[in-house]
Amino acid sequence: MVARPWQKRRTDIELNKDFLSSLPSEIIEDILVKLPIKEAVRTSVLSSNWKSLWTSMPDLVFNDDRDTTESDLIRRVDKVLQVHQGPILKFEVQVGSDKHVGEDAISRWLLALSKNELKDLCLNFDIYQNCKVPSILFSYQKLENLEIQSCTISAPQCFHGLKLLRNLILCDCELVGITIEKLVSSCPLLESLTLIAVVKQGCLVIRAPNLKELVVLDGFTDLLLEAPKLISASISVDYMLYGLRYFIPAYDGCKSKLLRAIGALPNIEELDIDSLCCEYLASGSVPEKLPITFSHLKKISIGLDERRKMVDIALCIFQSTPNLKTLKLKACCLTFPSQNIWEDQRIRTISVLQQLEVAVISSSVMFDKDGVSMLAFAKFILSTAPQLEKLVVDRWSFNDLLDSAGFMKKVLSLPRLSSKVVILVDERSSY
Repeated sequence: MVARPWQKRRTDIELNKDFLSSLPSEIIEDILVKLPIKEAVRTSVLSSNWKSLWTSMPDLVFNDDRDTTESDLIRRVDKVLQVHQGPILKFEVQVGSDKHVGEDAISRWLLALSKNELKDLCLNFDIYQNCKVPSILFSYQKLENLEIQSCTISAPQCFHGLKLLRNLILCDCELVGITIEKLVSSCPLLESLTLIAVVKQGCLVIRAPNLKELVVLDGFTDLLLEAPKLISASISVDYMLYGLRYFIPAYDGCKSKLLRAIGALPNIEELDIDSLCCEYLASGSVPEKLPITFSHLKKISIGLDERRKMVDIALCIFQSTPNLKTLKLKACCLTFPSQNIWEDQRIRTISVLQQLEVAVISSSVMFDKDGVSMLAFAKFILSTAPQLEKLVVDRWSFNDLLDSAGFMKKVLSLPRLSSKVVILVDERSSY
């Protein structure tokens, strides 16, 4: 007897249900963890064994979508937290610009989560939301990863820190009742810190004995870093605040801002500072050489303009970096440092790039239409780096110049101290 098509389809469905029902619970949990919470709930219809498994998922991730209204999103999170039965280790909410989550909703969620030993918390709201996060946040003593965007964060009067926190990201946040200095110093295990538009003015003080990675894009007017284990640092001044204030004198009386900013980073391996940060460093006294040697520093990206003092900052750093392998110069004004600076005899006789292997020249704006300043810097690099293997010119920055055969001929004809160096035009930014 031949089975009819509808009978065959029913048999296939039953076999699929049997297969899904027979999966080990740990495999089902692994599948559910990889699904958005909305899709995980829908798996209840697949099999009786799947019906309530989503209610014990340890990771709850709510990603906003355009079809979900503000009230629907809040109701969905409330419902999941209400019926959830197992421990919650991760809680993440991503909310778009067309929705606003009130303080009452956030307070309800955090109160429900306080019964768990939460390890990962992410509250990512749109940049214009400015939601309020209550002080109960700081009662989560098991937190290891914390990310908050566009919120006002209130600290309790008795704040004892987050002793297990390892990764902290704050973006467009305002702190009430606590400073960044106190928050960071109260997290002794902190290894990674990102601050974007958190410090609008004043001194940014970071004392973190175990910090390894630092990213700062902020409006600080003074900077003090004490992070002996720091490996990678990217420090930029928020250009939106530039021009609204002047850099203030060092609050501890130290004249060299360069020394205060990077003088206590003995294990730094990668350093990225933009032109406004470089300007901040140059606003204090510039020593000829730092009292510290950055033996581990292999990669530097630095923004410069035409002022001599900013070039002196760069040279001061170079002289304390004997093992520098990669250097990226970012021109951030209408001209590079002028040709006369790179032709200066004192600069040309400084042995600062003995181990340099890769040099990259880029710019955030088009500049120097004749290419004179860029040629002068390329000449400086080629004539002072005996181990240089690549001189890379960013095509996006210098497209008009590079389309000129005469200009490229000048670049290729520059004298070279290294016999193995090649000059490349590259469109990638991976260096």
